[in-house]
Amino acid sequence: MADKNQIIDLANRIYNLDEKVYEATGSNLGRIYHGDKNKCINDLVELISSEANSSILRSELALISNMARTIKNNPVLHKKIMKEYGSIFDEAMAIQESIEGGDIINPEIAELNMSNLENRFGKDDNLIICIGRSYGCAGTDIGFKLADKLRISYYDVSIVNEILQRNEEHEETDRALFQTKVKRTPAQWWRDFKKYHGLSRADVEFFNTSRKLVELAKQESFVIMGRYAENILTRNHIPHISIFITAPRKLRIQRTYQISKEKLTYKQAAKYVMKEDRAHLRRYAFYTGKKWGEADNYDMTINSASYGIDGSVDLIMRIVAKNRAHEG
Repeated sequence: MADKNQIIDLANRIYNLDEKVYEATGSNLGRIYHGDKNKCINDLVELISSEANSSILRSELALISNMARTIKNNPVLHKKIMKEYGSIFDEAMAIQESIEGGDIINPEIAELNMSNLENRFGKDDNLIICIGRSYGCAGTDIGFKLADKLRISYYDVSIVNEILQRNEEHEETDRALFQTKVKRTPAQWWRDFKKYHGLSRADVEFFNTSRKLVELAKQESFVIMGRYAENILTRNHIPHISIFITAPRKLRIQRTYQISKEKLTYKQAAKYVMKEDRAHLRRYAFYTGKKWGEADNYDMTINSASYGIDGSVDLIMRIVAKNRAHEG
């Protein structure tokens, strides 16, 4: 576990990198960390130290790196900033892994499985990797590390909603609608019904997200977590690789319990994992007409317990490298 001084130093480096990237890009997305510097640093220290907020830290780092990759007119500065980001990324992930308890790999069932994709991408197509995952399988960690290794952008629900909100495509109250747990009053329901011309807020979010993904796919390479991306891109005839990551339920429950640091009992962790699985099944079927997690709907499925986080990343990297080599 990192000591307090190391975490404070890392928080300062993240804050300073965000400042450098903003000054270099003049991004219309603005600073990730703005306002009083001391408060931002303190918030970052708490974020880095917390076992419950690793996904938030990943999303914020990804936003910084996504903007940094847009620096085109100064190659020297771009290289310097990306080198600093790489150092920050490695240190932040090491700290998070020490807090969360590390990998999900099960050595007893680990064995090599290979597959490859050919004739998928043309020379002018961006590399897009869509990752679906079951809760507790470390899929988000795998997607984030994969994007960093490939040096391409990373998008998850938080980042996509942040982009939509900052581009004023929907209001603050419409963010993360697929994950909202707040019940609406009849008056609020009627307000939304009129506002969205009879569509639910979740439907509006789906259509906004679909439009943004198609737009991004024409501009850059990226890894996208969830968001029904593989279905959206297929319908729009956009080349991509689709992957589903899962692990045995018992291991996913155990990982969820461990990451919670006993904030959940084992029984509560089991109920939470099963509830998330049911919710994914229901939403995926509603928006795609297909069964979530079914192998037929993806190019490949990975049991992360067979490979672990880094092993799963390396497996996908080999598949991507073979596909790109074939393309060339």
